[in-house]
This record gives sequence, C-alpha cells and structure tokens, in this order.
Amino acid sequence: MKIFKSFITILFVIIFGIYLGSYLYKNYLNKNKDKINTYKIYILEYGIYNSYESMEENGKDIENYFYYTDKNGYHILLGITENKNIINKIGESYEKIANINIREDYIDNMEFIESLKQYDNLIINGNKTEIIEAEKQILSKYEELIINGENIN
Repeated sequence: MKIFKSFITILFVIIFGIYLGSYLYKNYLNKNKDKINTYKIYILEYGIYNSYESMEENGKDIENYFYYTDKNGYHILLGITENKNIINKIGESYEKIANINIREDYIDNMEFIESLKQYDNLIINGNKTEIIEAEKQILSKYEELIINGENIN
C-alpha cells in the first residue's frame, strides 16, 4: 500500500510538472511572439516632428537623412546598424548634430538584415564620406524592404 501511495504521488508530480511546464512555455511564446525569429537593429533618429514643415526646417543642415511618417509624426532617420559597437562611429560622421537618439527595433526581414550586415562591415573601416554613403544605401533599403513592406514595429 505504501508503494502504491508513493507511485500515485510521483505520477501526480510528473503530470503536474508537465502541465506547469507547458503552461509556462505557452505563456512565454505569447509574450515574446514579436521577438522570436527577429533581429535587433539600432536606429539613429534625429527627431520626431508634428509637421512636415518643422521636420524639413530641422533637417535642412543634415547631409543625408531619410524620413517616414507614422501615427507619432515625421521621423528623421540618420542611420541604421545591427552592430552596437559602430553606433558611435556612425553618429560621429554627423558632426553638426548633437541630439541623436538611438532606438532599438526588431526586424524579421532577412534580406534587409543581410544587406545591413554587409554595409556594417564597410562602415567599420570607412571614413566619414564612406559611412554617409553606406548609410544612404541602408536607408534606401530600409525604405524599400521595411517601410514599403509595412514591417515597422
């Protein structure tokens, strides 16, 4: 009889453990479904403006930038990278700009990620002109694959 009680207890604990583990795993998947199979990128953003005119006025001294609109307003983007170590290098190439915000985002478009990695490799050893040219290409790809592809998070 004592063996039977021990067997029932062990069986109950195993079944409860399977149920609890399944519940926790499903809960984790639901909370993180947007971040699974995505890549973190860093976006160098100059600002968000309420009107096109104010965005244009604030961006007139910038050599190269890209803008898009969403429900928050007009966003001016200066660069995008996947490599956190080269954020400062990209920011330094925009000498006249003091208030660059770095925003993290998650992208699931593999074509964009592959292009971004290639351009990041060019930026690592590039000078100011090469960095700005590479970022111009990255921002163009971002517009083509992400903005027009409607993948903004």
